[in-house]
Amino acid sequence: MFSFRYCICFFFCFLCTVSRAQIMDIEEKKPVVVNGIEFGYIIKNEQTKSVSKEEYARFEITLYATNKSGCTRLFAEKPSEPETQNVLAIFNCINANGKRLTSKNGHVQVKDFIVQVKVNDKTTGAKAGYILRNGETIKDNIIVLLPLNERPKIQCTINYLPELQ
Repeated sequence: MFSFRYCICFFFCFLCTVSRAQIMDIEEKKPVVVNGIEFGYIIKNEQTKSVSKEEYARFEITLYATNKSGCTRLFAEKPSEPETQNVLAIFNCINANGKRLTSKNGHVQVKDFIVQVKVNDKTTGAKAGYILRNGETIKDNIIVLLPLNERPKIQCTINYLPELQ
């Protein structure tokens, strides 16, 4: 009986966590705006590569998020998820193959927000959370290999960070 209740609780917690994630398909040169933040990607370079006697399309891609909300956004840490605390969004190239040490995904991270505090007559910096200033763009660069004559198909998963009020 205990294990059944445990499984049900775990299942509902998992559903709550998954339902908070929003996955969006993003097209080339057509960014998506969510809560005042623009998510998109730019193809910087495109070429054909031969790997193990097979031809592939190779793309250098810049993934980005730009704060267009009109105000600075401050985010709190999520102590329960230390590995993704400052990750704002994860971009997945769903048709990438990952061969030859290339990527299938990348992520953009917000910067630490440091405030000055006075402790025992000493002024020191303390991390208060994360910051994305108005107009600021955060980026990540990835290289992907795709089947020949295909374009990247990018999905963006937004990691909802709690905002400081």
